Amino acid sequence: MAPRDRRRDILEAAAPIFGDEGYERASIEAIAGRAGVSKPTVYSHFGGKEQLFRESVADSARQQNEAALGAILALDLSPQNWRESLFQLGLALADCSLSPCSVYLDRMIAAEIGRDPEIYEVVQTRAVRPVQEALAGRMAMLGNAGHLKIDDPARAGRQFLVLVNAELPDLTMLGTRRISAEEFEAAVRLGVETFLRAYAS
Repeated sequence: MAPRDRRRDILEAAAPIFGDEGYERASIEAIAGRAGVSKPTVYSHFGGKEQLFRESVADSARQQNEAALGAILALDLSPQNWRESLFQLGLALADCSLSPCSVYLDRMIAAEIGRDPEIYEVVQTRAVRPVQEALAGRMAMLGNAGHLKIDDPARAGRQFLVLVNAELPDLTMLGTRRISAEEFEAAVRLGVETFLRAYAS
């Protein structure tokens, strides 16, 4: 049996507690209890609550980054498949935005950016910018292949992300309400079709 990764256990326990309770109300005791470790173990790995909070935000951003980058790199650029593949990419990116990891991350940023502005930069560096850069690269490739008319791939990528997620905050009540697969796909397809009306050759 592999030894327990207590650091990973603590990070996985911390994210939902920080997301639900916020920094001030979240306690090391509650995080330790959920992780199945002692409070001294938490302190030995992270030093204190502030460092654990930052590491939790960074870890959530990294997880969100990995899922989104994988979906972007899987985009099929072939003439016969690129439209459907773009829709599948929209589904994957929107699904990432509704994942528990992303929901907790958004809550933590909104609640704590006033107290700790560096949290915003952590998320930008670990999650947002790498995804935007990868998406801009794929948009440029779609343009070079003649599928899209794009002057600014970075802007097109940002607008694609916004459009595929545009309907979801209301439908899901900011991630607190479950919706059917049909509702989800219809909302994302609307966003992709709006994007294509603006950019398709």
